[in-house]
Amino acid sequence: MNFDITEDQLRTQQVARDFAAHVLAPRATDVDQNARIEAESIGQLGDAGWLGMTIPEAFGGSGGDFVALALAIEEFAAACANSAGFVAANVALACRPLLAYGSDTQKRELLTPLARGKTTLAFAPADPDNLGAGVVHAERQHDGSFVLRGETSPVTLFGQPDHVLVFARTADERVTAFVVPYGAANLHVTVLPGHLGKRAARLGVLRFDGVQLPASAAVGQQGDGLSIARSALDDARIAAAAEALGIARAAYEKAALHVKQESPKTPAPGLLGVQVMLADMCVEVEAARLLTLRAARQADAGTTSGSERSMAKLFASEMSTRVAHKAMQILGARNVATTPSLERHFRDARMAELSDDPPEVQRAIIAAAMLKA
Repeated sequence: MNFDITEDQLRTQQVARDFAAHVLAPRATDVDQNARIEAESIGQLGDAGWLGMTIPEAFGGSGGDFVALALAIEEFAAACANSAGFVAANVALACRPLLAYGSDTQKRELLTPLARGKTTLAFAPADPDNLGAGVVHAERQHDGSFVLRGETSPVTLFGQPDHVLVFARTADERVTAFVVPYGAANLHVTVLPGHLGKRAARLGVLRFDGVQLPASAAVGQQGDGLSIARSALDDARIAAAAEALGIARAAYEKAALHVKQESPKTPAPGLLGVQVMLADMCVEVEAARLLTLRAARQADAGTTSGSERSMAKLFASEMSTRVAHKAMQILGARNVATTPSLERHFRDARMAELSDDPPEVQRAIIAAAMLKA
């Protein structure tokens, strides 16, 4: 496969690197400590076109392809994993489902504002580990409207979204997607306590106690829910792999810089051991990048399979934790304490590995594809 990066993609990468350095990195510590991405930052991401990547300009997007998206998210994650995660979720789990399945009205009133950072939407499958199970039920009324009842699994909210994309079972046992206003009557949200890393991606459980929705709230046709959810999660895996890659790269670069600065003071035997660790870290980062770019390239060509995206996400997310852990070992306790961003990288890497779409799911997808071949 040809992994050459085009001039347009390289330009996107450089612009993303500059944006990350000047806009995201200075706020990364505050975002982590306050567990919140401020509206100003979301607006800047939207104004710069990052929230509408891969979305046509006709719908408020900035165009581009999955390779450019992966390159940009890697740069963002190296500076601020929380912001990178928000961009990834907005593109893959909010904009792209509406682009593929949304009505003309939904594209005009929701997709375009999402791509421009003027509104937000959370993705809430009823059960991320078994999308067909569903614990939210939608009862169709005589006038064509729906009433939702039930409770979701923990949902990534990124603060307080304006809308939620919910997947619910209808009477015929099929799954249908609905756009629900976050402030809808009879929708109750329990925000869960803060977690280890990626703290701005706050989790919450949504309870629907008879939430009434018009027929126009349905996304796609009745029964399209599983296809919508699976397609969105497939796209999100490329973005998630790039995010984990960026976290790992940042940790590796900090460790390498520390070794360069300290090597004159380190005895040769001790330096050799550290060099071996750095070499392993470098190889893992590069391997993850190749897997991620392969999945992105094939997504752009329309030839990728779900297993290739799962391979990228699985390897990159687990690699990120390993690399961040080795970086902390290289710096040692004293230097980690004076390099708080490295400690943040480790926490963010661990959460990127475990949250939403965990390694066990990726292994199941990969194994199923292997046995089917």
